[in-house]
Amino acid sequence: MGMAVLGEAQRQRRRSVYEFLDATRPARGQALRWCETAREMRRVDGDMKEARLLLRGALCCVKDYASVYRTWIAMEKEAGGVGVARWLFEEWGAVCAKDGGLRNEGDGATADAYGDYWCAYLAFELGHGDLRRARAVAARAVRACPRDASLRDTVELRLRDEQERQRRRRRPGLFRSAKKWLVDDLRACFSSVGEQRSTSGCLPLFSRPPRGYRRLVTDGDESP
Repeated sequence: MGMAVLGEAQRQRRRSVYEFLDATRPARGQALRWCETAREMRRVDGDMKEARLLLRGALCCVKDYASVYRTWIAMEKEAGGVGVARWLFEEWGAVCAKDGGLRNEGDGATADAYGDYWCAYLAFELGHGDLRRARAVAARAVRACPRDASLRDTVELRLRDEQERQRRRRRPGLFRSAKKWLVDDLRACFSSVGEQRSTSGCLPLFSRPPRGYRRLVTDGDESP
């Protein structure tokens, strides 16, 4: 697989970005150079083997480890390695938990970088896991940052949005299946009474409400 060739305008723009970062946020500029090299290596090799070694080396050398983990996780997801990406999130969280710079010992507050980590992990699980995993990550985030009201509000909002999205996605299929069950139960009833054409003698034959009816009347009260 060949290396992507940048045009002169793109190279100049990238050079300007790195010069700005070197002057304002040198740690981030250094981390992004490692990340860019890893991406180019993957494009050349066609796999993640050497790129993983490079990124692991970057974590030993740079201060802005969050940028390295973000890039590494994104590359693993692009390659289909969701399990590896999840493992990297756990490793990233362990590094954050040990980083004294992410906490103020005076009031127990957490830095934005730690909250950003939990938001990134939650977004990952909402996109690549399931609601059960996402809820577990949300609960861990609140326990890890008990005084971070902004993080708690963000976590709750994202979970509510996902629950509503799943409810909307599930409702059409639910009503189709409920309608089918109602029709099947009614057909069975009519079949049992032979030539009887009126529904007046049909309902007493049911020993239970039709399955479709139960699903229809309880759907509004169910939580995902």
